[in-house]
Amino acid sequence: NVIDDHQLGSVEYAAEHLGCKLVVVLGHSHCGAVGAAINDNPDGYVKSITDEIKRAIGSEKDDIKACVLNIHQSVDAIKNGMKKLVEAEDGLKVIGAIYHIEDGKVEFDV
Repeated sequence: NVIDDHQLGSVEYAAEHLGCKLVVVLGHSHCGAVGAAINDNPDGYVKSITDEIKRAIGSEKDDIKACVLNIHQSVDAIKNGMKKLVEAEDGLKVIGAIYHIEDGKVEFDV
């Protein structure tokens, strides 16, 4: 869940043309991209993803806490990018959640 103009365009289209009222940014435990951002310094195209995650997580080394920080960054990016839609009466709601792979539970509003 890294947000750029492509993802914002998809969210914008869904909200404006399809009537979507809820966006859930769903991260997950044991995320390979978050793990790579914490432990590795990859190169190639994946570096653009891990660099963005690194900006979100700072020096956090705990997998779950880092995942939640990354979710927050994505939620904030969508809210800021879709400000007019979010602030409208009965507007777009954007929330974060984490899927715990080990037990299948989803924790909302993280």
